[in-house]
Amino acid sequence: MLRIASLMLLFATSALAHEPGIGPNGGMRVDAGPYRVELVPDGTRVNVYITMDDESSIDTTTMAGTAILLIDGKPLRAPLAPASPGVLSADTGVIVPAGVKGAVQISDKDGKTVQAKF
Repeated sequence: MLRIASLMLLFATSALAHEPGIGPNGGMRVDAGPYRVELVPDGTRVNVYITMDDESSIDTTTMAGTAILLIDGKPLRAPLAPASPGVLSADTGVIVPAGVKGAVQISDKDGKTVQAKF
């Protein structure tokens, strides 16, 4: 009986975690610390949409970051800067394909850093 209760608890806890998926802007969205981070390629630009876990908007004007993307088998680093409310953006200089793999590191005004892997 204890074994069954332990298994039920394990499945209940994992069901509460948010799996990566497609976000409201059409990009891959993952959880990163207290944020939900969505990576959306747009030509040579990459846009990173950030919300809180409860989907509330966040002020990104004091945030910065770096996108590290794997394009054509090579890592590309692009500094992210505030673009519009809730969005950090970078021009990579190359076409960013849909479904690009990589990571985004985001720092807030207090110097706290989170990382989202795609």
